[in-house]
Amino acid sequence: MKNTCILFILLLLSSFAIAKEVKIVAVPSTAKIYVDGSYVGDGIVTTTLRKKEDFLAVKIEHAGYVTLQTKIYFKDKRNAYEFILKRDDFFDSSTESSNANKFFNVTVSEKYIEAAGNEKEASLLVWKMIHQILLNYYSEIATSDMLSGFVQTPWSKTSFGEANTQVRTRVTVKEANLGGKLTYSIKIESQQAPLSSNREESYVNTDRVLKQYEQLIPEFQSRIGSL
Repeated sequence: MKNTCILFILLLLSSFAIAKEVKIVAVPSTAKIYVDGSYVGDGIVTTTLRKKEDFLAVKIEHAGYVTLQTKIYFKDKRNAYEFILKRDDFFDSSTESSNANKFFNVTVSEKYIEAAGNEKEASLLVWKMIHQILLNYYSEIATSDMLSGFVQTPWSKTSFGEANTQVRTRVTVKEANLGGKLTYSIKIESQQAPLSSNREESYVNTDRVLKQYEQLIPEFQSRIGSL
């Protein structure tokens, strides 16, 4: 009878508990854990969930993985939770680039002028070479104006389901002639937006360029900067 009373009291007290400890485990173990907007640790943390708060807002993030956001409710009987992050397929398919979304300059090699006989003919050779390079990466050219020295590809879009993002890439080339030398300025635009969005304003610049375009810059440098 005494044991029954003790058990009843313990059950009664537990039903009126005002707080409980919660253990959060993240995989990979170096993932950063945030609770209610505040960073609390990496990999494994223990925190307190109060009944009056009802739930904890949890965010777990790690470079190369899709950020996880969830809630842990007080009414959930569990005291330990394990969250395994999914690989970010956009991250795995791209590389960080300091040249993304800004122009870099390539001065045309003097050998083009020597081979062509004069700068005008050299410009024609380089113009053809620019198109050859771009058509290695795109099936068509959107804009090509030799008089103004301007070339631009269409946007090429790629979707990444795990990362819930879509990425578009475009290349712009324009004649610059810096310092009196035949020069071209080249920009690789890389932008991303939520997978479900079709609004133009949803796209924002990213410093990551898809791997399929990572050789474009050195190819311009080697094929235009030399002959």
